[in-house]
Amino acid sequence: RERIAQGLGYADHAQLAAVLDAHRDVVTAAFAELLQTRRRRLSPTALGLYWRGLPDEGDANVLAEAGFAEAEDHHARLRDFARSPAVRDLSERARQRLDHVLPSLIEAAAQSSAPDAALPRGLALLQSIGRRPSYLALLEEQPASLSRLVDVIARSSLLSERLAAHPLLLDELLDARAVGPPPDEAALRERIARDTAGLDPDDTEAALLVLNELKQSLSFRIAMAALAQRQPAADSAAQLAVLAEELLRAALRLARAEIERAHGRIVGAGFAVAAYGSVGGRELGFDSDLDLVFLHDARTDAVSDGARPLDASRYYARLAQKLIGLMGTVTSAGRLYEVDMRLRPDGAKGLLVSSMESFSEYQLQRAWTWELQALVRARCVAGDESVRAAFAAVRETVLRRSREVDALRADVVSMRRRMRAELDRSTAAQFDLKQGEGGLVDLEFLLQAEVLSLSAEHPALCAHSATPALIRAVREAGGFDDAQAESLRAAHETLLSRGLECTLDRRPRLVREDDAVTAARAQVRAVCVARGLAFDMAANP
Repeated sequence: RERIAQGLGYADHAQLAAVLDAHRDVVTAAFAELLQTRRRRLSPTALGLYWRGLPDEGDANVLAEAGFAEAEDHHARLRDFARSPAVRDLSERARQRLDHVLPSLIEAAAQSSAPDAALPRGLALLQSIGRRPSYLALLEEQPASLSRLVDVIARSSLLSERLAAHPLLLDELLDARAVGPPPDEAALRERIARDTAGLDPDDTEAALLVLNELKQSLSFRIAMAALAQRQPAADSAAQLAVLAEELLRAALRLARAEIERAHGRIVGAGFAVAAYGSVGGRELGFDSDLDLVFLHDARTDAVSDGARPLDASRYYARLAQKLIGLMGTVTSAGRLYEVDMRLRPDGAKGLLVSSMESFSEYQLQRAWTWELQALVRARCVAGDESVRAAFAAVRETVLRRSREVDALRADVVSMRRRMRAELDRSTAAQFDLKQGEGGLVDLEFLLQAEVLSLSAEHPALCAHSATPALIRAVREAGGFDDAQAESLRAAHETLLSRGLECTLDRRPRLVREDDAVTAARAQVRAVCVARGLAFDMAANP
């Protein structure tokens, strides 16, 4: 303490302590005044009287005094809510419960991190659970549960919307396990296998409802872990990808059963689904779509053996269409996923389902560099083992081909610059986490270029599709040194974490730069330049 005092210019610690105590007294007085004001503003009695006076009475100033900036707007919402059938039709006991819960909700919202967002979101939820007295009772009897609820809806527009649309998710939110360790990948797969084991393939509607409820429940739990930062962002993204894979497999079983009932099977042939993009790279976001490619290995003259036989091309096209339809079917528990087919060979002009022979020929003879890059993040996630093995073999063969490295890097840089010119939404005030310079796509392009450059001599690179694993593999292949690999890992975690925060709150992935984001961008840019990939638009081609 004496050294600190002298370092700050004081004669001794006693002199420093006297000055420090004076500052502390000022801070203590300021906090005491602030907390006293908040307690006065948030009087449960005043809020209760305000609510019970609606819709005919009540004064918006009560909300203003509670700390809401948009007091008049909230007052109008509360007045409309008080008039709504959801409130008018409540039983006497349920109305009593609401009269206890709603003032507490207003108070908790006022003290939350985003008062003016939390209150309307909380009202939307109460509107949806109004006819479920058990939830009102739970929120009335467990103040801690109400506090947890308000904290979540204040911080996440996505979770607030899901709770309002699917009130059964309150069970997940209020479950004590929701604040415990998040589910790991093995636990996710085990849960999904257990809950889908008894699906009746003859009752597609009921089966789809089970799958959608499962998606809502598990994605909500992953979102809670991400929101509370109880695990790295990369783990949350990987778990979302695992969830999508398992639900896709279950939906494929349903689609197959339906097609086989009508058209039989094609004996000796198989079908598989390859995942590209974020799900292929095990980096799925909340509400992301799935980039898929469908493949089969049937002979050109193969025909199904059912009552209404189809040739292989039409048979597997029907199967793919049925799977896409099931994934996008809206149920009372939502829908599974939107499917994007644009990465299939020849894009929108290509067939919905490719034979392995034509897929291999395309990748080896006609694929553009950007399509080879996409293959780095691709993997088969569902379907028959024969086709999955064939896809893995084609992918490895393509990735391991020798390439003229300078020409490859020039192609990668040219494509990245064109993408940025069209897609980068960065401004002077905000940075685009995905498409901005030094963002996630720059990192993806860097890793793809390294895999395409090094795989001929380092086949182990072909075993990976996820960003963290690719960073480690490139380092082991000598593409990065230890410092570069660690800086990229840290940058990826920072950028991915900020992106998940944005999607959890339904915001575009545009952020104001802070020290962490600036450092992440600089790390990505530095390694890109060191590896001959100057993605900066101002750099010389």
